[in-house]
Amino acid sequence: TWDNKTQHQGVYIKMKAEEGKYLNDYCFLFQEGTEKVKVQIRHRPLLLHLRTSFGTSHSSTTVRSNSLIEIILNDTLFSAAEIGLPPKKANCYLADNTDIKAWLEIFFEYLSKVILERKEGYKIQHLFCHEVPMFVQTLFYAMDTCPANIKDYSKAARNGLEGALYDLVGKMTKLTVRDLLSLKESVEKPSFYTVGIADLEETLQSLRFGLKYTTHIKIKLNKDLARGKEILKVIKDECEKIPGYKGKWSIDMNADCDSPELCIQFLDVVLAPYIDRIYMLEQPFPIKEKDVEGWKKVKEAYEKKGICVFADESVNTSESIESIKDMVSGINIKLEKCGGYRGAMNCISKANSLGLKIWIGTMVGSSLLTNMGACLTPAALYSDLDGELLVTDESQPYAHGFVWDVKNEVIHLSNAPGIGVTLKYCLLYTSDAADERSSVDLGGRRIIKK
Repeated sequence: TWDNKTQHQGVYIKMKAEEGKYLNDYCFLFQEGTEKVKVQIRHRPLLLHLRTSFGTSHSSTTVRSNSLIEIILNDTLFSAAEIGLPPKKANCYLADNTDIKAWLEIFFEYLSKVILERKEGYKIQHLFCHEVPMFVQTLFYAMDTCPANIKDYSKAARNGLEGALYDLVGKMTKLTVRDLLSLKESVEKPSFYTVGIADLEETLQSLRFGLKYTTHIKIKLNKDLARGKEILKVIKDECEKIPGYKGKWSIDMNADCDSPELCIQFLDVVLAPYIDRIYMLEQPFPIKEKDVEGWKKVKEAYEKKGICVFADESVNTSESIESIKDMVSGINIKLEKCGGYRGAMNCISKANSLGLKIWIGTMVGSSLLTNMGACLTPAALYSDLDGELLVTDESQPYAHGFVWDVKNEVIHLSNAPGIGVTLKYCLLYTSDAADERSSVDLGGRRIIKK
């Protein structure tokens, strides 16, 4: 509990976490002008059950454990962000909940030291609002200069904290995250649904579910040519049951092609019958591929057939784009890889300067995660914001957000402040101080207490 007689700038308390629920739970007190601002930051796992098994060329899962970062301002205003945590993969997917906890503990210790330094005037790139509160500036400063940023898993952790801060500022100012990023284009864009690697029965089950939301399908394949032919034939037959079907496909190999020669063979043997349907091939090459000339020829061969080649796992910062620019037509941007919204905006700027196309992707997650990605879609041609469709309804703690429009083959973005979603229930919020109020604002959804 807080002792009003001894409250002062810089006080922080590690809260006694409810066993098994929160991995980190800290409160900090900031001086904002003549007012004191209480900021509670907490981290917990978010367990998600998938509708069907979801397979890629490197893993298959039926359950995911993501991270949820929550910020509560003065016991009344609630914001949150989600970190997608797929199974670890070298040079690409580097974090799990233990790593997020480790980064946050170092961050909290560091914040307790810098909190006494007034960071008023700290310039926060890609945060456009009239006035940024000093405590927000201090939190961004601590995040940007945290000693734990040298850890390879720090980008995923920073994405969670940064996302929750953007959500908080949006709710404080009644602006969407798109507004805060100055992404104001209102054109509605298509988004794809992903069919993972599974047996034929589960593949069809997943496909039929996805087609209820969009006709655009992303298909996970590996270097097995025979299986690729079989899967695409099954998907074609099912899609063509829809009268006048005109949906686009994208093929995601998750870095499973061993050589440029194999990728050309994949084009000729597996993809050739479906050239008119396929928009892009994603990350065929190994993550740290050095045969730029070989893969440049692959890109040229695919582009001659009207198929773009995108990088995904090979892109994590704006600097990483430079080394692959000649191998690809575009890049897939995911917040976890970039370290958050500001890193994603830097990647968008770099891609635009190089004439590369932009795709926005998300990990498997709840509607909170997919709406975080949706905030970036004004800068992209396409996206696959299907993470929320891959998990069961019972796993979803959030509601609202963007809407799938299968008739017009687009998504309609949320105009609610912040990330744009609301809690389905208030079980995630507990506060003794809130008990003294008649209502609690859970980020746009006011819960009236009886």
